[in-house]
Amino acid sequence: MTYLSLAFLALSYFLYRLFFFINHKYYGKNNHYCYVHLQQKIFDKVSMIDDNFPNKINKGKLLNSVNNDVINIGDMCDRISELFISILEIIIVILIIANYSLLISILFVIFTIVYISIRNYTDRKVEHYYRKQKRSVDKYRVLFSEITKGSSEVKSFGIMEPLEEKLKKIDKEWSRAYNKKRTYSIIRDNDVNFFTYGFKILIYFLCLILLIRENITVDVIVLIIGYFDSLFVSLRKLITTTSTIREVNGAVKRVESILNYEPYKIPFGEYFNDEIKGKIQFDHVSFSYQNKLILNNISFTINPNKITAIVGYMGSGKSTVFNLLLRFYKPNKGNITIDDIDIYDYAKEVYKSNVSIVNQRPFVFNLSIKQNFDLVDKNSKKQVEMCKRVGIHDFIMSLPKGYNTILREDAKNISGGQKQLISIARTLLTNSEILLFDEVTSSLDPETALKIERVLQDLKKDHTILVITHKKELMKLADQLIVLNNGKVVGIGTHKELIATNKYYQELLTRRSPSKMGVFRNE
Repeated sequence: MTYLSLAFLALSYFLYRLFFFINHKYYGKNNHYCYVHLQQKIFDKVSMIDDNFPNKINKGKLLNSVNNDVINIGDMCDRISELFISILEIIIVILIIANYSLLISILFVIFTIVYISIRNYTDRKVEHYYRKQKRSVDKYRVLFSEITKGSSEVKSFGIMEPLEEKLKKIDKEWSRAYNKKRTYSIIRDNDVNFFTYGFKILIYFLCLILLIRENITVDVIVLIIGYFDSLFVSLRKLITTTSTIREVNGAVKRVESILNYEPYKIPFGEYFNDEIKGKIQFDHVSFSYQNKLILNNISFTINPNKITAIVGYMGSGKSTVFNLLLRFYKPNKGNITIDDIDIYDYAKEVYKSNVSIVNQRPFVFNLSIKQNFDLVDKNSKKQVEMCKRVGIHDFIMSLPKGYNTILREDAKNISGGQKQLISIARTLLTNSEILLFDEVTSSLDPETALKIERVLQDLKKDHTILVITHKKELMKLADQLIVLNNGKVVGIGTHKELIATNKYYQELLTRRSPSKMGVFRNE
């Protein structure tokens, strides 16, 4: 028996060190893969997101996956090693006890199965409600972040109360999940111990009977009780490790859902002619999204060295025109061409460098002004040249650190107009021939709006300028206006021509408040 015990001990030591040797060998590789390659894969997937991505993957989930989940997955080697070691310890204990008493070893096996079953069930329930808590935290984090970022709008519109109600609702969801989780935690961490103590008393009682019948001796009883305690410790370690692995498995599934997301892809062509002049044509283009007709057989031409404005009420299809030009989607019918070449035939490098957009609320990074420009073009002279052209250079130079001034998150330390001009300068660094401006003056003061209008006038000398606007000043400034209504072109011409002949355009100009805007009546 001594020799057999020594053999078991030697085997356990050998396997114990073997598992840790394998763990140490692959732990570094696994962590390096997770921290570098896996994060890069997530970033690559995010760089291809489309409009449907936020419906599948919320922002909070994405942030948790990039930060916490990747780190947890990197530690999986340790958890798997601990799992194997715990299983090994349990098997060895049961084999040793079987050599003294087969009956007691069978009871050990029954105890192991029942204990693992109860703990596994309660652990799953705890993990289920923990995930619900985490989803609530994700939703709370996203909404709270949006409230803080849009604090000025929240105050001006007086919508803090309904937003607080939404936060409270999320809090209630979290509380319900927390209370359920606590219920199963108590069963797992407290009630299961009563079962353990009861089973231990049963082992004592059985040992007493075997002692009376002289089937075992007192020293064997001490051995059995000691090994039962050892079995219990190993089982607790096994359950803890299993629970951790289950949590990491949740992280794996979250990362997997991001990596398996298939964005809407439109392949580029091979037409490689970078001498683009900027003539745009929509030829009988129709487009539907989620079974809803957005654009209905529209045709128009946009010429270079002119400002063309697309106008119409909300939902008329203005933004869809931009989305199609940016190749986010492909029309169901018709053709879109630039310089008489289908936009889907252009090579990626050519198209991306010749069509750029400036949004209503452009995003700038929490970097210096120069570093924001460097992301597009690191040529300092060219940066200064573009800033002078849009009229923001003098302002930048008036700052204490000039171009090295750090822009706080979303450029909150400068005005909206200054941010917009910096964004336009950044866009010009792309050397794009076709510039799309989406409501760039809608939230600016009249003086800054006038400055941007002058910039547009200057840019049209060597660009194709296409703007979406509801501002009368920009409509009057445009060389050509395209009026959309319910996805149809209902008017093309100058401001003077349309104001004299087009009732849709007349109605659009006479509406005072955007909140009262409806759709045009069908002719």
